[in-house]
Amino acid sequence: MSVRMESGRLPSPVLVLMFMTVLWGGTFLVTRTALHFIGPYAFVGLRFGVAAVVVALVVRPHPAGFQRRELIGGAVVGLVLYFGYGLQAVGLKTVASGESAFLTALYVPMVPLLEFVVFRRRPGGVALAGVVLAFVGLVLVSGVSLGHVTIGPGQWLTLGGAFAAAVEIVLISRSSRLTDPRRIALVQLVTVAVLSLGTEAVRGGAMVSFAWFPVLAVLGMGLVTAFIMVAQNWAQRSVPANRATLIYALEPVWAGVIGASFGEVFGVGQVVGGAMIIGSVVLSQWRGRE
Repeated sequence: MSVRMESGRLPSPVLVLMFMTVLWGGTFLVTRTALHFIGPYAFVGLRFGVAAVVVALVVRPHPAGFQRRELIGGAVVGLVLYFGYGLQAVGLKTVASGESAFLTALYVPMVPLLEFVVFRRRPGGVALAGVVLAFVGLVLVSGVSLGHVTIGPGQWLTLGGAFAAAVEIVLISRSSRLTDPRRIALVQLVTVAVLSLGTEAVRGGAMVSFAWFPVLAVLGMGLVTAFIMVAQNWAQRSVPANRATLIYALEPVWAGVIGASFGEVFGVGQVVGGAMIIGSVVLSQWRGRE
């Protein structure tokens, strides 16, 4: 089912996905700061653990109510999320934020490629134009040129995280259509929390910190993650993966706006890149075939 513009108004699932990018844009700086106190997988695990508790308290699902597709689909997506968030967090310890944003942007062209390779779904011309526009915009927003990117261990980890993000978007579009978004989100959250905390325990990193910043970061990010996971599973039931990808590309635009409010200065290229990303989102809502 496609989402189309009607009477000049954006459909509610699209608005929800856009609001998610605002929340995502504000989490980057928090994550980088929190990693000074605890290990990357510990932060991811605690964040998703808090989110799982929140969803469980709100939904209060009966164990017998879970469908098999919710358990299996949620666990598979949770495994992909574990790799995506974990690899990006570890990469951020050695990769500059701009370079990380540049490499992560590769998930945009990866999504339509995966859709075609795995499901033989060929994107339409409008969708491809939006992908190209968004990717170029993301490259400009990152402020990093191809000639200045060196591929080391941290960069490979970040690329792995970008690939996992692309797989996650495709899988959620497929797995969420016949499932309850709250129950499948809970399975995803628990899967990520258990795997991440277990990984940090094996790595021997700092599992917890009682300093005020990491505690507030875990609690705040947990609440945000709870909303995002449920909202994403709900919204992508009607928003195709290719279009959802272009909406998600708004994340660095919001991150830039938030950074600017804290005194960060951005060049002309980054402003142009942000405009291109916004243009790709508008283009993604065109009436043309997916």
